[in-house]
Formats: sequence, C-alpha cells, structure tokens
Amino acid sequence: MSGKFLKISCRDCGAEAIVFDRASTEISCSVCGSTLAIPKGGKSDLSGSTIVDVLE
Repeated sequence: MSGKFLKISCRDCGAEAIVFDRASTEISCSVCGSTLAIPKGGKSDLSGSTIVDVLE
C-alpha cells in the first residue's frame, strides 16, 4: 500500500496545504497555526482540516 498526497483546507482560516496522508509528524497551518493533521501510526487524523483534492 502506498500513501497519497492530499490538498487540504484549514477549517479555521481556509488556507490550503498539500500533505502526505500518512504523515509522521504533526502538521500545523502555516497561516494561523491550527493543527491540520495528527499522526496515528497509519493514516493521519485530519480532524482540523477538510480534504479538497486527492493528488495522484
């Protein structure tokens, strides 16, 4: 199984970022500092963001 890159949008400010869906570190928004993704040992928990697009 391979991971994918995701274009996500911050739920707080709407800024977009491109992240790996199996990120190994916590990812914060570069604009407002909110947590976008939290590593969970497999796929990341994207509770602070919304998926806009899946990049192939």
